[in-house]
Amino acid sequence: MNQLYRRFRDWQRNPLSYKEIGGEMHCCCNCGQEYAGAYCPRCGQKARAGRITWTTIRNGLMDLFGLGGRSLPYSVWQLLWRPGYFISDYINGKWQVSFPPVKMLVIVTVLVFFIGRFLFPEYWGEIIDDEQVAVTSTGVSYYVDNAINWLSIHPEWGILFLFSFLILPTWFVFRHAPRNPLHTLPQGFFIQVFMTTQFFIWNLVLSIVLVGTGMNAQQAWAVSVCLLPLMVLLDYKQLFGYGWRGTLWRMAVMAAIIALTGLMLAVISVALNKPDGYLAAHHFRPVFIFISFAAGLGTMLSLTDAINRRSWREQGLWRSMLLPLLFFAVMVISLTVLEIQRPGAFLKALIK
Repeated sequence: MNQLYRRFRDWQRNPLSYKEIGGEMHCCCNCGQEYAGAYCPRCGQKARAGRITWTTIRNGLMDLFGLGGRSLPYSVWQLLWRPGYFISDYINGKWQVSFPPVKMLVIVTVLVFFIGRFLFPEYWGEIIDDEQVAVTSTGVSYYVDNAINWLSIHPEWGILFLFSFLILPTWFVFRHAPRNPLHTLPQGFFIQVFMTTQFFIWNLVLSIVLVGTGMNAQQAWAVSVCLLPLMVLLDYKQLFGYGWRGTLWRMAVMAAIIALTGLMLAVISVALNKPDGYLAAHHFRPVFIFISFAAGLGTMLSLTDAINRRSWREQGLWRSMLLPLLFFAVMVISLTVLEIQRPGAFLKALIK
């Protein structure tokens, strides 16, 4: 059993094995170039091209539906069994083994929801509504309602929009990882595209399995969504090379970053929508709340960065912790001023 598991782990890390290029000479049927290898260096045609076989018919039919070349089933299989390693391969330049990610997201979403509606017609139609809802709002709300309406009909982009909130936190928290250090924000976009595709696949697979155990479709959907953090944990562990605990606490930091960012935006929105003179009349309480959130965010980011880079080994403990302590002091001072001005102001702002 241990030997099988080790073989599976080795396959996860490196599933590709390329044969050595032989010395046999070929003459390209397309351009007439003589060469050694599997592909013509002039036009790129395969050495085996020329004879029409059943494989040729299969590949032609797959090309008709956009599934030829870099195989969609192969990429889906990789996302199921070695998701983090597969994503790592792609962002490090191994594009030839992967189906184009954005195209894969669209095709997989269409297939998943078609299968879902066929298997769970009583519930799946409630998740995705194909009918346009008339928008009667005005001003900024008109554009917001139109965007929500469009995203409800195009779920692949709606889920990708939600996953896109992980791009910046992932870059902040995992940029000094053992594997894929200093990954870029464009790479982060493709990471989330792959993870969105994986979410749709696992959501359908888990729904089918859970419905088979006696759950209804709505309960199966809820359970699969609740298990989403486990999927992200596995992906990030394989993608960035940390252990289970190292990946888990960094994900907790990411969740806190997203929560604090949302609270800061909410505070700004509330303050801007208040009547003129509100900030002065309330002793700048929203401003101090915003400063507290920003300082808390800075504390988490600077502390995580110091831990990731092990900066205390060169700078010493106090120097490496100076910036996190400075942010923490600003947060404490801001909260203290809030409490002095009006006891309980911070908690009341959070409740509202």
